[in-house]
Amino acid sequence: MAPSTLLRFSVSSLVVLAAAVGVTGCVAGSGGATTTPTATASSTPTPSATPTKTPTSTPKPTTPAPTATPSAPAVATVSVQILNAAYDPSSSSIAVAGMVTDLVSDSGVCTATATQADKTVTAQAPGMANTAETYCSNLSIALPAGSSGSWAVTLDFADATHSGTATTTVQAG
Repeated sequence: MAPSTLLRFSVSSLVVLAAAVGVTGCVAGSGGATTTPTATASSTPTPSATPTKTPTSTPKPTTPAPTATPSAPAVATVSVQILNAAYDPSSSSIAVAGMVTDLVSDSGVCTATATQADKTVTAQAPGMANTAETYCSNLSIALPAGSSGSWAVTLDFADATHSGTATTTVQAG
């Protein structure tokens, strides 16, 4: 055999052999070759889950329970008497003296008020405790200059738990 014939025969044999191998890989039969699918990598990235903030509850401040506010003690009414209420022309004032007949108190205040129409004047002094009563004295209500006529005079006594009032009329001028 000539070398060129041998070459042609060898190339032809290789082509036939390659074709046979190619056809055998395509036909699945008993005992034939099988193909196994392979996974390929995707070029598109898969999105990952983005973490989200979970809201946390803010503790509410606690308000302390209100405490009971002690109520003011009840104010009892006491008996006030005006012992003297007189106009003094030398000082243009009204002198007032009185007493609380059913209370002994060192903490009370005596207030004398004189009123005429739209004019009101006052004087104050501390109550003075005695053995059986409280006195209101040394109250001098200075009247406006040139005052005359009838004035309503009120004597009030008050301490933390007691109050009382007495009223009279005084002629000035």
